[in-house]
Amino acid sequence: MSKVRSGRTLLISIVGVLAIGVGLLLWAISSMQERKSALGEMALLRTQQLLQLRLNGLFSEMAEDIREEAAAIEISDSTVVFDRWYPLLRTHWPILSIKLANEVGDELALIREDSTFLVTRTAAGSVDGPPILMRYTGGQRLEVTEGPWLDHEDNDPRERVWFSKALEESQNEPCWTLRPPETDGDPMLQVSYLIRDENPDRPYRVLMFTVDLTRSSWLDSRSAALTRPGILLLDDEGRSLGHVRGQGDEQVEAATDLAEKAWQTKKTFAPFTVQVGDQQFGCSFVQFPLNGQQLNTGVVLNTDRLIDWLLPEWRVLIASAVFLLVLITLLTWAYLKKRSSDENLRKQTRRTRTQEVKLAKALGERDVLNREVHHRVKNNLQVVSSLLNLQATRLEDGAVKSEFLRGKRRIDTIALVHHKLYGLVDLRNVDLFRFFTDLVKALAEMYLPQSRQVSFEVNTDHTKADQDTAIELGIILCELVSNSFQHAFPYVTGGHVEIRVSPMDGDLYRLTVKDNGKGITDDAREGTGKLGLEIVEALSEQLDGSFHVQVDGGVLFEVLFRMRHPSPILPDTDREVAGTEE
Repeated sequence: MSKVRSGRTLLISIVGVLAIGVGLLLWAISSMQERKSALGEMALLRTQQLLQLRLNGLFSEMAEDIREEAAAIEISDSTVVFDRWYPLLRTHWPILSIKLANEVGDELALIREDSTFLVTRTAAGSVDGPPILMRYTGGQRLEVTEGPWLDHEDNDPRERVWFSKALEESQNEPCWTLRPPETDGDPMLQVSYLIRDENPDRPYRVLMFTVDLTRSSWLDSRSAALTRPGILLLDDEGRSLGHVRGQGDEQVEAATDLAEKAWQTKKTFAPFTVQVGDQQFGCSFVQFPLNGQQLNTGVVLNTDRLIDWLLPEWRVLIASAVFLLVLITLLTWAYLKKRSSDENLRKQTRRTRTQEVKLAKALGERDVLNREVHHRVKNNLQVVSSLLNLQATRLEDGAVKSEFLRGKRRIDTIALVHHKLYGLVDLRNVDLFRFFTDLVKALAEMYLPQSRQVSFEVNTDHTKADQDTAIELGIILCELVSNSFQHAFPYVTGGHVEIRVSPMDGDLYRLTVKDNGKGITDDAREGTGKLGLEIVEALSEQLDGSFHVQVDGGVLFEVLFRMRHPSPILPDTDREVAGTEE
C-alpha cells in the first residue's frame, strides 16, 4: 500500500511540475505579443530620435549656408550674386529658390524649375511695373534661353511672411516660415535671415531660401538603422510639408497615407497602429520646435517585420515546447508501461495468492485427513490393546503373561502418541515442547503409583518438527521415559527425569532423557529392557541418527537425529489473502 501511495505521490509531483512547465511556456508565448508591442514602441522611439537628429543636422546645415551667403553679400555689397547662388543650387538639392530683398521693395531671385533656372527682378515693390523674368539653362554657366519678359503679377517682397518674420527676429538668427501651398501642392519651408549693413544710411536686406525637405539626403529612410520607415512632416494644422514614404515600398506608402489621415483627425502624440492588408504598422508623432515655426514629425514602421528580432526567443520557446512535448511523451510512456507492469504484477500476485489459498485448503484438508488417520490408528491400536488385554486374562501369571502385557503397553504408548499428536493445532509444525509434555504427563498417569514421586522437566528450545519425525521421537520418548518410570526409581523416595532437545549443527539435533535413578546394568540391557532399547536404536537409525547410553549417577539416554525442515506457514483463509493484497 505504501508503494502505491509513493507511486501516486511521484506521479502527482511529475504532473504538477509538467503543468507548471506548460503554464510557463503558454505564459511566455502569450507575452511574446506584449514583447512585440514593446519592441515596436522602442523601434518607433529610436526612429524618432534618429529622425530628430537628422532634422537638426538638416536645419543646422541650412542655417549655416544662409549665414555664409549673407556674409558674402555683406562683403561684396553687390546684387550680382549669381556666381554664388547657381553653384549653391546645383550642390544643395533641397534648396528650390534663393531670394534677396531690401526695405524699399527691391528683390532678386534665382528659382529652380526642373532643369532650368528662372531669374526675377523686382524694383520698388513693382511700383514702376511687374517683375522682369529671364530663363537660363542649367549647364556649367547660366545662359539665357528665354526672355526677358514681364511677369503677369506684381510682386512686393515686403508683404511676404518670410520678410516680416526676419525683421521680427530679435536675436538675428535664421527664421523659419511656411510658404502657402500652391495649386495641388504642399506648403514649403522658407528660412530667412536679416542682413544689416554697417552703414545706417543704406537699406537693410533679407536673404531667403525655399527648402524642400523631402529632397534632402538627411531624410533618406534607407539609411535608418532599424528598417525602412515612412516619414511625415506636418505643420500644426496637419498640412504636409512632404513625405518620405518608404522608398518604393507600396505597403509603407499606403500606411504613411493612413497615418497622416489618422493624425489629422486625432492629433495625438501617443503611439497608434494602422493596418494595411495583413500587415500592421506602428505610428508615432512628436513635436519638433523650429525657430519661428512648430513642426510635427511622424514615423511609420512595419512592426510585423520586427518579428525577425524575436526569432532567437521564438527558437528558445519552440525548443522548450518540443523538449516539454518529448518529456511528456516519455513520462506518459513510462507511466503506462509501469502501470501495465504493476497490473501484470497484481494479476500474478493474485494468481499466486489464489494458488496459495488452494494449497492452504489442500493442506488443511490433509491435516484433517491426517488427524482422522491418527485417530483411527489410535482407535485400532486401542482395539488391539483391548483384545490383548482379554487374551492376557486367560494366561496364567508368569513370564509369558508379563511379556504379553509389556507388548500391550507398547501398543498403548503408540496409541498414546497418535492420540496426543492429532490433538495438536498444527500438524505440519509440531511443537515438541507441548507434545513431549503431554506424553510425559500421560505416561506418568499410566505408571502410577511408581511415577507419583517422580518429577520431570521438558526443554525443547522452541524446536518444531514435522509429524513423521514427531511420531518417531514420541515413540522413542515413551520407551525411554517408561523405562525410567519402571526401573529407575524402585524406592518411594522418587526422582527426577529431564528431557531436552537442542540443535547441534545444521539439521542435526540432540534428544536427551536423563534420570537420577539407580542406573542401568549390563544385565538389564540384556534382560527385559533389551527390546525397548533395540526399538529406540532402530528408530534413531530411521532418523539418520544414533543412540547412546551413559551411566553416571543415573542414566543418560542420548539420541542424535536429523530434523526434516518444517513446512512453510501459508494463509488459511480468503480473507487473509485479501488483506495481503491490500
